[in-house]
Amino acid sequence: MLGFATVDRQPLAESTAVWLTSRTGNNFVRNTNAVVIRHDDPDYIKKVRSLTAERSVVLTDGTEPPVTFAHAVRIGAFDALIEQTSQYQERICTAISDYASRKRTELVVPRFLPVPSLTTPEQDEPQFRALSVANYIGSVWAAWLFTEEQRLRRTVSPRTQETPWIMPADLNSPTIAVLPAEFADRVKPEPLS
Repeated sequence: MLGFATVDRQPLAESTAVWLTSRTGNNFVRNTNAVVIRHDDPDYIKKVRSLTAERSVVLTDGTEPPVTFAHAVRIGAFDALIEQTSQYQERICTAISDYASRKRTELVVPRFLPVPSLTTPEQDEPQFRALSVANYIGSVWAAWLFTEEQRLRRTVSPRTQETPWIMPADLNSPTIAVLPAEFADRVKPEPLS
């Protein structure tokens, strides 16, 4: 999956906005492109399809899909990612506390990113509505990736290179999961057309 494509196409608007949000590093997420396409553009459908291919499509509130998407979700789907991230953070903190108790040592518990909130767009226009949602998606996704990085940092002892280290076996994956498995199943990328 290349990332997310936020689509805003309101019934009375003259154009559709598509904002692309991508992972640009282990835990870095950025809005990487934005396009506003007029509805009378002769290549409208082709442009929408090319922007959304291989990305998970997120529709803003009130959006009527400009084309038929196979897997598009609404912004409410990200409530599940916030919840899964929070639960995962608790598991990581519990593992750190358990390890510290067993080894009779003090360990620093990570400070996770704050829970993001969806902001009201600056203006009631496609590009501003899509930007507001894209920023929210980026923040929620970055919080997950940062949580995964904190877990990963505690899987191999820097001194002895032994694994598992602080994280128990069920949290000891040597790679960062781009998204939790259950959420990834929900936000499948659009196929190439």
